[in-house]
Amino acid sequence: MFKFDQKNAISTTFLSPIERVVEFIPRGVDGVMRVLSLSVDGKALSHAVNDGFVDVNGRAEFKLIYLDLDGAVCSANYNADFSVRLDGDVARDDHVSVCLKVVEWSVSSSDALTLSAVVKVDGNVTKTMSLNILTGAEDSFVTTDILTIPTHVATTSFSFPVDEETTAREVQKVLSLDTKCSLTSAKVKDKVLDLSVDTVAIVTYVEDGIIRTATFNVASAESVSIEDLCEGDIVKVTPYVKSGRIVLHGVTGENILRFEGEIGVNIDVTRLEEIEAVKDLFSLTHHTTTTTENNTLTYFVGSGYYTEKIQGETTLPRGEDTALVGVPATTAFIAKTLCDDGLTVEGVATTEIIYSSGDDLYSARAEIPYSVHLDGDFSDTVKARATVIDSSVKIKGDKAEITLTIAFNTKCYASSQINYISAVELGEEREVNRSGLSIYVANEGDTPWDVCKALTATPEQILAQNPNITYPLRYGDKIIYFRRITK
Repeated sequence: MFKFDQKNAISTTFLSPIERVVEFIPRGVDGVMRVLSLSVDGKALSHAVNDGFVDVNGRAEFKLIYLDLDGAVCSANYNADFSVRLDGDVARDDHVSVCLKVVEWSVSSSDALTLSAVVKVDGNVTKTMSLNILTGAEDSFVTTDILTIPTHVATTSFSFPVDEETTAREVQKVLSLDTKCSLTSAKVKDKVLDLSVDTVAIVTYVEDGIIRTATFNVASAESVSIEDLCEGDIVKVTPYVKSGRIVLHGVTGENILRFEGEIGVNIDVTRLEEIEAVKDLFSLTHHTTTTTENNTLTYFVGSGYYTEKIQGETTLPRGEDTALVGVPATTAFIAKTLCDDGLTVEGVATTEIIYSSGDDLYSARAEIPYSVHLDGDFSDTVKARATVIDSSVKIKGDKAEITLTIAFNTKCYASSQINYISAVELGEEREVNRSGLSIYVANEGDTPWDVCKALTATPEQILAQNPNITYPLRYGDKIIYFRRITK
């Protein structure tokens, strides 16, 4: 008598972010006369999902460039592991993705050399809910509504290599490598997802006794087959740097710097299914009791890629007779996003500048606040990530003029409220109007629902005998219904 459809809907919630201070005191490092640069990368190593919280294991990767007590340029990499707990509406069976971002870092040497970073950790929770939705009812008058149900289609991941090279003279040592990547486009076609990912790698090295930096920009186009992928599906793509290294080739005095890396990609596919659900019903044969469910479903609806240039300047201490040596690391983070006419993204970009003054090397950190307006149709819930993909520094006197190109990746989420009948309980049989002729005199504003209840007939049966009926009814309108009497 009643038809139900089972749907496994998905919905995304967001865990409240936590900031954690991570400190590391290097052991066995040679004496440090002067720190030239410190950059920090953060990554989530693993996470364990529990009822009510997620345990996250992360790592802060410190990359230090410094002058030792003899004035030689040295570098060192250190890993500091840590753990945090994210509390929230999460259960063991939920799918959780974790994001980790370094928002601030510093180095101090009052008693011992201490490296510190402020790490921001947050996460998304994808819940799967089994919905029992009433879609049909025989011998009943029903009103229906179209529900949009986000369902999971596929989850997959893959990786691909990236490489680029440049020429150099005699390279004595590689000091640091800073690698980042951004998704620039994602298109669905014939069960194939076409991706474009840009990778930026900044290598700092010593060439003929002089510190230099080189930037590799690698544009990659990749295609991945997903069997269940269809036109119109919504695909969330998250690229990340799995590994990166610098390989030296060539002969003495004519070296080749080759960047080799591996980019990983996580892919989640969502499909929006429309279903005609019974909103309310009146059984012609029985009294009924219905159970109604109300759910809010939040789901990913699209991503965007934007680039903007920002400018700033900083004063260089000991700025007489200065010359640029290199920019070994740049980063940008977002302080807040404002949804209005498009999207306004505000944050701070930080760059480390190594410069020479006379025969000595020094460094300065520049922090450039920015406010960028991105045009587009954004949803109420939008996440944004900023990556510095190019930098240019000009030194004039004791000033450094800085131009940075920042890539912004946005991810938008929409929410919909769905109401549906999840269960129907039959009660006593309803007294049926069995007279051969019935006349219903309407009240002002009566609907088909009122007429069906009075005549115990379906809207189609009533309309067949009263083709000129219009709703809502006016006071005094008469509806005549003939019923075939059978013995």
